[in-house]
Amino acid sequence: MTRSRTSTFGALGRSPARASKQMPAPPPPGDAPPPERGAVRRWIHGALFDNLLLKFLSMVLAVTVFLLVNTDKDNDITVRAPLKYEYPADKVLVSEAVPEVRVTIKGPWRRLKEFDERQLGEIRLDLRNAPTGDVPLTPDLVTNLPPGLTVKDISPRTVRVAFDRRVEKLAEVVPITTGRPQHGYVLAEIKSVPATVKIRGGERLLAAISSIRTSEISLEGRTESFEQLAELAPSEGVSVDPTLRVGVNVRIEEELVTRKTPGIVISVKGDGVDPARWTVSPPQVEVSLTGALLAVEKARNTMTPIVKLTVSDRTAREVEVTIDGLPPGVGVRISPERVKVTPVR
Repeated sequence: MTRSRTSTFGALGRSPARASKQMPAPPPPGDAPPPERGAVRRWIHGALFDNLLLKFLSMVLAVTVFLLVNTDKDNDITVRAPLKYEYPADKVLVSEAVPEVRVTIKGPWRRLKEFDERQLGEIRLDLRNAPTGDVPLTPDLVTNLPPGLTVKDISPRTVRVAFDRRVEKLAEVVPITTGRPQHGYVLAEIKSVPATVKIRGGERLLAAISSIRTSEISLEGRTESFEQLAELAPSEGVSVDPTLRVGVNVRIEEELVTRKTPGIVISVKGDGVDPARWTVSPPQVEVSLTGALLAVEKARNTMTPIVKLTVSDRTAREVEVTIDGLPPGVGVRISPERVKVTPVR
């Protein structure tokens, strides 16, 4: 049997072709592969909790470096300090004194935190040779700053000063009282011992001052005279010896008054006399009382104007009006002094 050439060549001369492995088709462009499930959560957990000790040490080191850098950085604070004026004894300051100033201090923050403003003490302003006008406040006036700190500014930067010549003169002492004596009593006299004292101050100011007051002396409820020591109370700009005290003599007396009482009915009195059988004309009088207030007030409640008759009186006549029940020490004046009495028919 004759073989076909094609079949022989195909079987002997060439081996059959290998079948190629088919590759999967690539994903369409622009579509990212889906993330693995739980990967984000594991990344966050690792960022927070992996190498925890190392991360803590790094944080402490960073904070330490920050503090060291910033504590050495310059900063400033403002504090207050009293201002003390120094001027000659023969002059007096007549301008308004500035009691304190604000001082701005510059330096490392660590030193500023440890600084106590009481360390500054008083700032002394030497005015012994200063003329009238504006005097500058310069940083060199602050002398008690710790090392490493400097004065950046002082506010106010100038103070206004004006002087007058200091003089002395005698001034009358005027005692000052408060309150009132008890009812029926009055202040009769008050005087100081000594009557005058020496005062000091600016020449122009003292030219307008002639007296100096004492501290207040209470008269409240007083009924008797008394003596008391009192301090002097000079006005602003005036000075006296701070140890000086003056004696004050106070005289309290009963209040003397005159009181008029009109329209008091006259009574008829006498042994064996029937008042109903007599008429009085005018029937009333005005009575003026003079004396101590308490005695006069008592007399107005107890007195009675009267005319005295006897049983032998039978005809009309003028008689003197007197006051019955008048306490001692009270003067009296009656108007009219005499009245007409007439028997009733």
